[in-house]
Amino acid sequence: MSDTSNYTQGGDAQAISRIAKDYYGGFPEMFAAHDWPERGTGMMPSVQAHVVRSYGSVRAFEDAHIADELMLPITAIKRDTPNVWLTSFYGFAPEKWGFLGFADETRRQGFLRQTQPGVLVVIYGSGDAPKDELYNVIGIQQCSHQIGSAEQFMHPLAWDVKRVDPDQADRWNYAVRTTRAWRVTPESRMNVRKFAPEATRTGAWQHIGSRGVQLSKAEAENILKLDLQEVDVYGENPILGSSAGSATEILAPSKPGPVSQRSFVTRESEGPKHLYILRLKGDTDAFLGKLANGQIIVKAGFSKSPQTRCDDHNRTIPECAFRWEVLHSGPKYDMKAYPTSEHAKHGERVMQQILSSRPRGRSLGGEFFLAEPTLIQDAWEQGNQSAKEYTK
Repeated sequence: MSDTSNYTQGGDAQAISRIAKDYYGGFPEMFAAHDWPERGTGMMPSVQAHVVRSYGSVRAFEDAHIADELMLPITAIKRDTPNVWLTSFYGFAPEKWGFLGFADETRRQGFLRQTQPGVLVVIYGSGDAPKDELYNVIGIQQCSHQIGSAEQFMHPLAWDVKRVDPDQADRWNYAVRTTRAWRVTPESRMNVRKFAPEATRTGAWQHIGSRGVQLSKAEAENILKLDLQEVDVYGENPILGSSAGSATEILAPSKPGPVSQRSFVTRESEGPKHLYILRLKGDTDAFLGKLANGQIIVKAGFSKSPQTRCDDHNRTIPECAFRWEVLHSGPKYDMKAYPTSEHAKHGERVMQQILSSRPRGRSLGGEFFLAEPTLIQDAWEQGNQSAKEYTK
């Protein structure tokens, strides 16, 4: 079986070799990721047949990997010089803080020069972190090399808090975008000194927190001793289902390749998206434990299928007097989906800002709000208008 269309002599083999090195760290890792059985000298004679059988053509194999510009997490760990760093946060909330922040451009550029897109950043708790998180490894973030301001990659409500807090306003504003994140289960947390003995030997905690430090191969592989659960990252497509599991399982690429890299998690694909607002049906006074004064509980977001998102939320609560329903959505009003996630994210941000406007509305955390019906209608209309007008 072969495929040599559009390649000069030997070009198909060169393409396969390049992808094996750049995306997997070598042929053995690529074969293991795909469950192709050969090892050693048996790999080279069979690799092209496997590629064509799994992907349809070498060209399709290239296209599948071009679609994913980030190094695979397992590759970042397994490299001889790991693409894995260590830093500290006051807590781990990627659903609000979708970035890795630096105090100035010099520190940010230093990090970018020494890493590759897809770098894993191990987070331990410091400063104002909860007591049970202090000096424990609590999370892992995968970062791109896309840069911007902190506000660009933050939940609007988190930004509103940060910008007026004298301890935060001028800190961590030089951002590198986070694309994926995993929370370490409390039961498997490791003290950072045990996790990274070489990196922490000098006790230069302030340096680690402000600049980060690269981990050795042995330290990076300590990630595989943890249990992880993938979590939402602000500004990224939402995760529809997540279970905790060993890092070896959670970080392994699923077959046939890195386009869908998750064993337990389904993340919405890129492409057209609808805005939506869900409403929690039931006795709002009883749910809140106090009078709601006619305000209702809503969730504002975006999805390819708002009804599917609604169903996902209902599956997470027991059978009871409360259920989520679609209050507003593009499909409900026969609206065309917005062409990209970026359009929808822009509209989502506007909706969330309006829904948190006191006294007619306020945040209940994350994408959940308590608001008057008229304010919800305003948020829906202005969010869609903003999404329509968005341009890159």
